[in-house]
Amino acid sequence: AASEAEGQLSRNFDMLPKSTTPNKLGSSPSSMAQITPSLTTFTCGHVIPPNNVITSCLSTGPTSVKLDFRHSSRSSNQMIDEVGRTIMNMCNVVPSGFVVFLPSYKYESQVFQRWRSTGMLSQIDKLKHIHREPKNSRDVEDALAKYSSEASSPSKKGALLFSVMGGKMSEGINFANDMARCVLVAGLPFPDITDPVLKEKMESLDREFRQRGTGINGQDYYQNLCMRTVNQSVGRAIRHSNDYAAIVLCDYRYSSDMRIWKALPQWLRRGSGAPRSEDASFGKVMKNVRSFFAEER
Repeated sequence: AASEAEGQLSRNFDMLPKSTTPNKLGSSPSSMAQITPSLTTFTCGHVIPPNNVITSCLSTGPTSVKLDFRHSSRSSNQMIDEVGRTIMNMCNVVPSGFVVFLPSYKYESQVFQRWRSTGMLSQIDKLKHIHREPKNSRDVEDALAKYSSEASSPSKKGALLFSVMGGKMSEGINFANDMARCVLVAGLPFPDITDPVLKEKMESLDREFRQRGTGINGQDYYQNLCMRTVNQSVGRAIRHSNDYAAIVLCDYRYSSDMRIWKALPQWLRRGSGAPRSEDASFGKVMKNVRSFFAEER
């Protein structure tokens, strides 16, 4: 019981965005950091070997459209079609189960409506049978059982599950082994900046930061809310020491904004700097993911 509790504690701390831990000591697999005078955290690496996970930032799609999931651009037909083409191509190289996390339920509905009207939905379904996160919590167990059966079946093409970051399947559910050989995260789930409760919280943190000179300010807190959700979603895939998966972060900001890159868990970044722009191109990412699954494990 004690070892299980320690393991859970280490996983929870590893999901903390690294921007919450200023004054990080060095770049070793484990480190200590002081957040406030009364709170110090310890962060350790993951149990899996480095070659059991590949992290790719994807900035452009198959037709070189910039993958920009900000609210102002993500609902355009061009963007929805490009992410659809991206997923179709990934289905050709990802074995077994493939989990896609979208920013919100509303956006998921927009995406499916567009793909249904263009015929893209049926094209994707031919490659991997599509499953969707149910809106009713009572249906989650049944939906997972159906998805798991298809994703893990050696006689089938695998399965594709669409989920929502911060939704019912982004926390507390294990997509171990063949249930998630690839996790694609589309966009960054920043909360509504106009929410009055959030605004008050950010303003309060700003005041405390100015007065004490320690802790985090409102902007850091806002980013941490987003990245904690991303990290929880990504963490669904790697559940034990022999597990392996490809992680694809689908938005140009993952590779262009160093604050976002540094807020990812250390076991995903593996101590490296943010990817170069050429490493975040569709062709390079597809080549790396294909090579990753071609390796014997």
